[in-house]
Amino acid sequence: MLDALGAGGWTPGRRIDITDWTRRLTEYGFVLNDVATVVWAEFGELTIMSSLTREPGSELYVEPVDACIDAAEEAATLRLHYGENYSPLGMWSCQFRAYISASGRVIAVGPNCFWPLGSNFMEALAYVVDGDGGGSRAEQADWLANCLPGS
Repeated sequence: MLDALGAGGWTPGRRIDITDWTRRLTEYGFVLNDVATVVWAEFGELTIMSSLTREPGSELYVEPVDACIDAAEEAATLRLHYGENYSPLGMWSCQFRAYISASGRVIAVGPNCFWPLGSNFMEALAYVVDGDGGGSRAEQADWLANCLPGS
């Protein structure tokens, strides 16, 4: 995973200014959580790509404004559904908005579907880079139940 992070531009101690993201997202109605702002400051503006052996390929682009500026209502729905605050994270595999909760859980949202990426940010990065590794994900059945039409 360190190779993928390095290829994406991450270095130990990396920090970016997230003031504009915080201001803009708050103006658009998001209730931001501290876990998200910590992750943004270290990993913001990076695209983390999957390993060459991961099938299918995957990526995570950490840019909350570009990915989610128009999705405050979606974040509020996640908060109501799961009982905790979800802040924008970025885009997963160029097509699904990704959010991170106050407890650190990372999910991606598609049409009528919520997909678990990890119970914390590092687990989500491992999933993006290496996939399941042939194992099963403990919460997958519960989360995939939300993928049914009309959920």
